[in-house]
Amino acid sequence: MVWPAGLPAQEARALPQALTLADRPLVLNGKATRTVWGFPVYQVGLFLEEPSNDPQAIMQTNRGPKRVQMVMLRSVEKEKFVATVRENIEQNLTAEEQKRFASELKSFLGHLQSGGDLDHGRIITIDYLPQRGTVLGLDGARIATIEGDDFYHLMLRLWIGRPLQASIKEGLLGRAN
Repeated sequence: MVWPAGLPAQEARALPQALTLADRPLVLNGKATRTVWGFPVYQVGLFLEEPSNDPQAIMQTNRGPKRVQMVMLRSVEKEKFVATVRENIEQNLTAEEQKRFASELKSFLGHLQSGGDLDHGRIITIDYLPQRGTVLGLDGARIATIEGDDFYHLMLRLWIGRPLQASIKEGLLGRAN
């Protein structure tokens, strides 16, 4: 990613306060920084039509467009990133859910695995589009679409369920700065 002229890298990669998805305006509900051993790995933001600090409402009843956006703050090997996502899936999904969504999980993880390493500044988007499903993107390009409404809301648990880092949930729900 090339930083816009005249802006320091830190400012250029800041999450926007609002964006449009599926012709609907979304607002930044909250943001957080994933750290490992005190080092920042990525900044993540949750975008919704209406702000909410209720994770159950976001995952179960809010079926409008949504976005989880991650901006890489350091380079991460794809194998390490995928292994961390798998660990988070194990922590948040029951064995029954993993079996029920095995095809969707295989597709999601496969697309993450098939790309290159996630270099500093890369932007990953995971969108929910009603009647389409989960859309995985990288640097503004669509990588894959996983059909169905339930998969996206199940995957939201990785950030607002029992994330590997508690401050992620608090930040995305707008409870922390």
